[in-house]
Amino acid sequence: MGSELKSLVSVGEVPSMDGADLCFEIEKRALAGFVYSEAVASHYMRQILEAVRYIHDRGIIHRDLKPHCVLLSSKENAAPVKLGGFGVALQLPESGLIQASRIGTPAFMAPEVVNRESPGFGRPVDMWALGVMLYVLLTGTLPFAGTKNRVFEMISAGVYSMQCRQWDHISESAKDLCTRLLCLNQNDRITIKEALAHPWIREREKFAVRKHLPDTVDELRKFNARRKLKGIVLAAVSSPHWSQLPFHSLMTTTNSSSELPGHVLTTASSNDFDDMASSAVSQILDSLEDTQWLTIGDRVELDFLQKLFEDKQLQTLLELYDRINSDEIRPYNTPESNVVQIVSDIITTIEQGSYQHTSENAHDLLKILLEPHLQSLLQAHDVVAQEVYGDGAIRVTPSYFGQNTLTLDANYDHDYNGQNGSGLNESTGHGGDGLSDTTCDVTRIRLVQFQRNTDEPLGITLRMTENKRCLVSRILNGGMIHRQGTLHVGDEIKEINGQPVSNHPIQYLQQMLKDARGSITFKIVPSYRSQPPPCDIYVKALFSYDPKDDDLIPSAQAGIKFSIGDILQIMSKDDHNWWQGKKAMSCRNIDERMINNYHADYDSSPAGLIPSPELQEWRIATNAIEKAKDGSANCGVFGRKRKVMKDKYLAKHNAVFDQLDLVTYEEVIRLPEFRRKTLVLLGAHGVGRRHIKNTLITSQPKRFAYPIPHTTRLPKKEEENGKNYYFVTHEEMMRDIANNEYLEYGTHDDAMYGTKLETIRNINRQGLMAILDVEPQALKVLRTAEFAPYIVFIAAPDLSQIKGVNDESLERLVKESELLQQAYGHYFDLVIVNNDIEETIRALQYAIERVSLQPQWVPVSWVY
Repeated sequence: MGSELKSLVSVGEVPSMDGADLCFEIEKRALAGFVYSEAVASHYMRQILEAVRYIHDRGIIHRDLKPHCVLLSSKENAAPVKLGGFGVALQLPESGLIQASRIGTPAFMAPEVVNRESPGFGRPVDMWALGVMLYVLLTGTLPFAGTKNRVFEMISAGVYSMQCRQWDHISESAKDLCTRLLCLNQNDRITIKEALAHPWIREREKFAVRKHLPDTVDELRKFNARRKLKGIVLAAVSSPHWSQLPFHSLMTTTNSSSELPGHVLTTASSNDFDDMASSAVSQILDSLEDTQWLTIGDRVELDFLQKLFEDKQLQTLLELYDRINSDEIRPYNTPESNVVQIVSDIITTIEQGSYQHTSENAHDLLKILLEPHLQSLLQAHDVVAQEVYGDGAIRVTPSYFGQNTLTLDANYDHDYNGQNGSGLNESTGHGGDGLSDTTCDVTRIRLVQFQRNTDEPLGITLRMTENKRCLVSRILNGGMIHRQGTLHVGDEIKEINGQPVSNHPIQYLQQMLKDARGSITFKIVPSYRSQPPPCDIYVKALFSYDPKDDDLIPSAQAGIKFSIGDILQIMSKDDHNWWQGKKAMSCRNIDERMINNYHADYDSSPAGLIPSPELQEWRIATNAIEKAKDGSANCGVFGRKRKVMKDKYLAKHNAVFDQLDLVTYEEVIRLPEFRRKTLVLLGAHGVGRRHIKNTLITSQPKRFAYPIPHTTRLPKKEEENGKNYYFVTHEEMMRDIANNEYLEYGTHDDAMYGTKLETIRNINRQGLMAILDVEPQALKVLRTAEFAPYIVFIAAPDLSQIKGVNDESLERLVKESELLQQAYGHYFDLVIVNNDIEETIRALQYAIERVSLQPQWVPVSWVY
């Protein structure tokens, strides 16, 4: 069936996948620190197009394509896309056209569906929806939105804009594909095969920009928030909890019973309740669509905005929103969630007794309690009490109640001597009479208490501000405080175990916490700031680090030691100078017989501190400046090499590498399999790379190949173009050099020689692995997804194992090899010490076989 079938979820299938729908996953991964760029969007879009091509080739149209239908099969970064939501899909007749009413999601409907065009519609309706989806992926917003009638007007006119700020960072190629998909005339709209052949999809490496799109991510977050709110509204309305409340049966019974006097019966029927609810829900959902346009007025025509502002329903809802948002009303006590049951019991008591016949007040009370609006209000009260303030509620704001906290007025001065929470008023969530009657302008103070009976560090660091306020500056992931969730970064600590902290230095307070055992009590002023999103990415360390040697780290004990090549799991990047993470994989020392394997540490200890890239880059730059001042720069072998090879240099394909190479971490992803396209052999000149290369190609010509160089010299007798060299004119070679088409080039005997990138690509297209023995600076061009190199460093022989040899050239070879390893070792996948050339070749062949079979950590930029 092919890869397209793997991207489909059948109509009757209930998918069980860890990943959410595409837009939510993009937001989550961007917030976790991953880059979201055009290249990522193209990667996802290609998979969606492949799935749609599969159904179109079989005469099926989806009719309701939207981001909700596109799921990721897992939470892994390389998870494939799955296409579902085939509930309204249709098999097309032989004509390829059908006549049907409007169906699908309004914002994604094609003009021919909205206008019910004759003779009908077919596959182009899916292409239009794909255009809307691509618009969302590139900008985070819908091209057509608003209430149903308004959105239909815009779709029918084909009115959408590419003037918002997100489009300023989008390539012309992406805009072209989006425009062709959103073509108003279905006959001129691009087909699925044409879309897959579009350069932005087919040649992603060349046309899809890899620059992060922060504006798009920000708008996508808002887009997702509106979708979540819609889902919450619909879920709340259709929740079975409403029907489980006593009023539901009471209303039905009351409206069908003849036991009560006629003037007591409510005039509303069950259908009336449903109609009122549907109307109210529609108003709220419509307002969510309309409010989107209020934030992007630069994209909307003035006539449309004027109609929007004149909408009375929208004005009413906005006024209600302002009122809710400006009045901070929070209960001191946890609200009861059984008010409906209490009122229901009251109604039953009145009905079963003689009160309604003898007491006019009882009769009036019963009439009030049976009013539909009051009953709906009480039902809403119980649902809010349970779902917002209940113990099982998912917190989206700081909790105001809990058994481990005590909320007090800022001026409430009370000796807290309780043990294990005994001083808390658990029934009310607060204590004393010092609480004011209103929450406005009141500083909330919490008392937090927990037990500590081990030597486990608390995992918390403090800082003192200039005005003597002690704040929580850092909480280590996985530590005791982090696991309990009682303190947060930014909380102000007033007292520790009843002792004020304002007059003590931080060192004293940290030592106090370190020595504390048993019951520990904090009096704090919560920050109530929104907590940063969780961060869970993996990076490869490109330098070695030992916290014991670092004078800048806040606590050497909290630091994590790692070496070049170690894989680190980053769990927090909140601090600009110190990230939190732990070692996920350690890179073992390897000899010439071993591939660069990783073994899992499976360390369950709390996260530790590692220097952030900014801090480490500052440190490297500062050290370089100091060395330059001291005049201690040592060119060594490289200085002599540059003098000899002064005219050999690299094509400048990556501007980042043209600057000072400040290497710190590289974001990576673990893949079960990954094909390396090129084999790069690095090493000092004279170490044997050419012999190794020729041996591999001769022994396995169907697996390896060497890119034939280009030259401007005249061919010798019996030389054929394309066999040993490609012969070109000087003008042609200079033109290609100016177009950055050469990996490297130089001159020899007044002739130019160079390795052209296209020759490497041709080898890869043939399914072969290109072998390159190049200068190490070539890695700046080769370390991309296009060439995906496996980099092997052939180290000079170990002089200690060569007895009786006193060769100056061999010593020079060793010194150059050491300098190369120091400068570029963080890029090496494998190091082989060439003590024996045949043994080196066997070790290299073994490593190449293993790397294609084992899981690998590869740069994220090679995947997205």
